[in-house]
Amino acid sequence: MTEPLDGADPRHVGPYELVRRLGRGGMGEVFLGRSPGGRLVAVKVVAAELAHDAEFRRRFALEVSAARKVGGFYTAQVVDADTDAVRPWLVTAYIPGPSLHQVIRDTGRLPERALRVLGSGLAEGLAAIHAADLVHRDLKPGNVIVADDGPRVIDFGIARALDGGQHTGAVIGTPGYMSPEQARGEPTGPASDVFSLGCVLAFAATGHNPYGQGRPDVILYRTVHEAPDLDGVPEELADLVRICLAAEPGRRPLVSEVLRHLATSAEDTQWLPAGVAAMVSERRSETLVLREHTTAGVRTAPRPVRRRALVAAATSLAVGAAAWATLSFQHPSGQGGAGAAGSAPTSTAAAWSGDPCDLSTYDFLQRNQLTSVGQHDDFTDGSAAVQTCTWRLGPATTNNKSSMTLAYSKSPFQMISDRKAPQDLSKLDLTALDSGSAYADHYDRQCEVSWHTPGGYAAVVEDEPDHTTDCSGAAALAKDLSPRLAGKTKQT
Repeated sequence: MTEPLDGADPRHVGPYELVRRLGRGGMGEVFLGRSPGGRLVAVKVVAAELAHDAEFRRRFALEVSAARKVGGFYTAQVVDADTDAVRPWLVTAYIPGPSLHQVIRDTGRLPERALRVLGSGLAEGLAAIHAADLVHRDLKPGNVIVADDGPRVIDFGIARALDGGQHTGAVIGTPGYMSPEQARGEPTGPASDVFSLGCVLAFAATGHNPYGQGRPDVILYRTVHEAPDLDGVPEELADLVRICLAAEPGRRPLVSEVLRHLATSAEDTQWLPAGVAAMVSERRSETLVLREHTTAGVRTAPRPVRRRALVAAATSLAVGAAAWATLSFQHPSGQGGAGAAGSAPTSTAAAWSGDPCDLSTYDFLQRNQLTSVGQHDDFTDGSAAVQTCTWRLGPATTNNKSSMTLAYSKSPFQMISDRKAPQDLSKLDLTALDSGSAYADHYDRQCEVSWHTPGGYAAVVEDEPDHTTDCSGAAALAKDLSPRLAGKTKQT
């Protein structure tokens, strides 16, 4: 349900008039808004304390742009965004319907047919998210909107933007719907969302969470160490839900397998029980009243000319992770308007900041098959002050531990302490690197390619814990990075 705005709430965000409050959380506030053309939208505004975090802002811009790659009928669309505002904001389509949590709370558990439509819709929504190399990480009944034509997955949260910044140690998600690996603070992949899907289906089938109630730490302990309580799940669905809740990510089905298992007739449109259908109809009627009330006698607000709208300007910031909602990907046709004074430079800026993670543009990540936006690591080599950024290499799954690290310093340094010449050194092309050299550890699981840059030294380390490396990947990444560092490094 919506709430009236209070005295401290803004009345406009960009060109959008705020009408009611939809929700509030630690990551920000959500309002019901009205576009200049009269369309009702959901306006999500980042919390003030996060807006002051430069690292969060950088990652939020990446996450919002990445979410633009997601399409599909069972996800919400992003309409607009401004990641350079005093408090960054994101606008998504507003779906007039109750949350699954409200449905179960007010009308009780769903019958099998409704569970199948619910599960297939959520699986299809997750498939669209995963196809864009994203992971939701907070799928729960409160983030599922029930509409008469099927469910919608909403609210990615800002989990990916929080992850890797000053909040790295925090566990992101909702106890009771988090996977065991997520509860342990480990990297998460699509299999984690499958686990959450199993929890959501169990909740919808029984009216309670499969890991019970209690303090968050108690629920997380049960998630990691105990079997789920599936009493009440229909027999025809119990095996599927149980395997979705497998403790090991590798034992869970793929989203596509869940979708095939739950596939329903295209004509099965009357999927909701009468009581739920009435809730949906009531919510839709409330929305029509709000639309008529807010459009009557209200002058259309002009769009600020100099606002940097993400919908037209995020050319170099589309990187893989989720941010509050999903939408169909659309490559921008050109640069947006000039930003306000002090706006962060885009990837086309002439000078590199010296922070390796600032090189994480969409093209760079795609070119080198890197599947995370990068995370700073602690590294010291004697007196050398070394800055590093580590990216995941290859599939975004919890079983994949492969990574690439870029290290930079003004003084010489050594990343692999006990090293030797790599296998097939003669096959490596290091000619594009100034004084380029390559070394491997004694197990050939790590490789370091280093070279001189104007005013400093750089190295790329390829880490392949599960198999040997021939250093070709590290050499290729170093060759890609070398022009970016050469001649464009800030001299201080």
